[in-house]
Amino acid sequence: MNQLKISTRLNILIGVMALLLLLIGSIGLYGMSKSDEALDMSYKDSTVSISLMSDIKYLMLRNRMMIANALVVQTPENIKRGADEVEIGIAKINKNWSDYMSGPKVPEEALLAKTYAEKRSVYEQQGLQPAVAALRANDLPAVEMILAEKIRPSFDAAREAVNVLEKFQLTEAKQSFEANSARYQTIRAISMVSIVLGLLFAVGFGLSLLRSITAPLRRAAAVAEAIAQGDLTQSVDTSGNNEISVLMRAM
Repeated sequence: MNQLKISTRLNILIGVMALLLLLIGSIGLYGMSKSDEALDMSYKDSTVSISLMSDIKYLMLRNRMMIANALVVQTPENIKRGADEVEIGIAKINKNWSDYMSGPKVPEEALLAKTYAEKRSVYEQQGLQPAVAALRANDLPAVEMILAEKIRPSFDAAREAVNVLEKFQLTEAKQSFEANSARYQTIRAISMVSIVLGLLFAVGFGLSLLRSITAPLRRAAAVAEAIAQGDLTQSVDTSGNNEISVLMRAM
């Protein structure tokens, strides 16, 4: 250490601290970027999808209940309202499903979505649409038969499939949260270790630099004072290549 110039040691200290600051700052920016990305993915891939699935489940049940209600209150107005509301519900479900399928899907999710789409198609084409046609024809016995033989079993199958798909979305959201939390813990640990190591280096190197400056300066001052008083017997340590060693050799 004594072979290095003071300016060199100061440059080392400043350089290391600058690199440490750059490292910690980069880690922090990386962590914030990943957190923002995870939040964006969580919103687009999980929150929105779960919301769409919930709406679809509600509309599926409402369509079934509207047909059942038309059989309970058999007025022309209520029967027409039931048929109209079911058609509107089907259109809304198709819109929500199209929005859901527009996003990226992992293979497992795509398979679950395909299964649900097939079961919903049965529920819609073999249950709801024939029931609506029977309602508009005022064929209530046919509606009752379709409700019992087609709508109920196909609704149960479609509901089970959409529940599985919704559960998958919740699991994906949980896994995304856990991965983001683990990344945060890792980044925090790295940052804390970097800060501690940087502080230890700064304190250790700074104290070493301080001693390497103050001790020789005190010695140089003592020698200079002795020489000023005519004492030329003082021993002078001229080892080293730093600025103070140069001064001691000059004396």
